[in-house]
Amino acid sequence: KVNLGLWITGKRPDGYHEIYTVFHTVSFHDRIIIKPSVKQKVETTSPFIKPEENIVTKALKRFEEWTGIHPEVEIFIEKNIPIGAGLGGGSSNAATVLKFLNKYYNFPLSDEELKKLALSLGADVPFFLKGGIAIGEGIGERLTYLDKKLEKKIFIIYPNIQVKTSEIYSKVTPQMLTKKEDIHIIDSLLGETEAFFEKLENTLGKIVEESYPEVGEVLNTLRHLNYRPLVSGSGSSVFAVGTPKEEMKKICQIKGWKLIETALE
Repeated sequence: KVNLGLWITGKRPDGYHEIYTVFHTVSFHDRIIIKPSVKQKVETTSPFIKPEENIVTKALKRFEEWTGIHPEVEIFIEKNIPIGAGLGGGSSNAATVLKFLNKYYNFPLSDEELKKLALSLGADVPFFLKGGIAIGEGIGERLTYLDKKLEKKIFIIYPNIQVKTSEIYSKVTPQMLTKKEDIHIIDSLLGETEAFFEKLENTLGKIVEESYPEVGEVLNTLRHLNYRPLVSGSGSSVFAVGTPKEEMKKICQIKGWKLIETALE
């Protein structure tokens, strides 16, 4: 997914920040292979993810805790989505596996229970149970799905650095908070699409740009080429509507940035 805009609307007593964001799934994805197996196992093509720390491993354990069913499966994940990129790769994988397990074992969990289980794994995991486009509020878990999709080509640039979400949120100041009534996104989303894209902002993106020069370089390069780039989530990925110009492709090759051409879906 990408976050089509993200605003911080408050801070809760538990230290978490309240947000207002627009989630939208993209066609770019990981590939998950699930096979019946007496020995439960989770493997991935990424050398950076230890099996015991994989959110999918945690999803298997949590599913067993909630249902009493020990999933007898072997899972292999072909990782395409970069790690620490603000694209929700791990969260989408966890949600996909949870949906599969619930169906495979004849729906021991209701839709509401499945959402609660997903939330126990991460704030944006519940969104991926359905996907599409949704307004996310609270810590991102209060979802309002919209009965429409934005059919737009986008491209994502990953500058090959990981950003720690907690670090970025720790730099949010009271001056950065936005009143909910000042966020006029729904009106433009339901009406003129171009107006919607012109109103997009990401409060966290400004922090990422100042904290990580590599991300700032990507943003400035895209601005120079007349794109309106946005950081997705808390970074480090940057995306823009449209297709990358040849000049942009060459710059990515020279800089070693990962260029992902995809579409909102």
